[in-house]
Parts: sequence; structure tokens; C-alpha cells
Amino acid sequence: MDFTVILKEVGNWFVSTGLRIILIAIITLIAMKAIRMLTKRLATVFTHQKIDEESKKRATTLSSVIRHLLVAVIFAVAIITILGQLGVEIGPILAAAGIVGLAVGFGAQNLVKDVINGFFILLEDQIRVGDVVQVAGKGGLVEKVNLKMTILDR
Repeated sequence: MDFTVILKEVGNWFVSTGLRIILIAIITLIAMKAIRMLTKRLATVFTHQKIDEESKKRATTLSSVIRHLLVAVIFAVAIITILGQLGVEIGPILAAAGIVGLAVGFGAQNLVKDVINGFFILLEDQIRVGDVVQVAGKGGLVEKVNLKMTILDR
């Protein structure tokens, strides 16, 4: 093959598929930035209102969890969309992901149970960032809370 032919094919690929992939990446970054800004704004709205300290802690904790969940969903959708643009059939990938998710759900019932319990801990406002807690003989100030883990500062 001639170098100009290869260059022409690469140029055609970039114009058709490459620009779409770049556009998907840009939209993903914008969406992630928007989520970060909205969750920070949610937390600041609650902290500037004349509400008690407990509600401020709850707002901070819930905004952090919501931000991480939404970023993970947007990132997964972006990856699947980019794979579709690269010519990979995403139907079988989605079907396989569903089956693997079902198998993991059965195989890791304790993990799923822990995540559900973590969701209800946050929903029922049992532990928040800034609380002082004692769990399993360990005590400290709660620095970070998510669905699976609570990080303490001793």
C-alpha cells in the first residue's frame, strides 16, 4: 500500500468515527463536571441555609454518594457508546453483563446485602461525615461514608 492511501484511510476514519468518539468523550467530561457542580451546589445550599448541623452533614454525605453513583453510570454508558462506535457489537456485551450481574448477585449476596445496608444507613441518617462513632471496637471521626465503607479518622 502507498503511504498516501494509508493516510487517506486514517483521515477518513478520523473524520467519521474519531470525531464521534472525541465528541462522546467531551460530552462525558461535561456531564461529569456538571454532576460534580450540582452535587457541590446541593451541599452548599444546605450548609448556607439556617438548618441544624446534622442536616448539613447528611447533605454532604448524600451528595458524595449520589455523585459517585452518577459518575459511574455515565462512565459506563460512555464506554459502551465508544465501543459501539468502534464497531463492537454492544448487544451481546449488554446481555453478557446482565448475566454476569445476575451471577455475581447470587454469588456475592453478602456484598449486595452490605451495599443495601449501606444505602439504608445513609437514607435513615444513621451515620454522617463529621460524626464520632464506635464500630467493632474502633472509634473515631467519620471522614467518608459510602455504600460499602466508612472511613474513620482516629
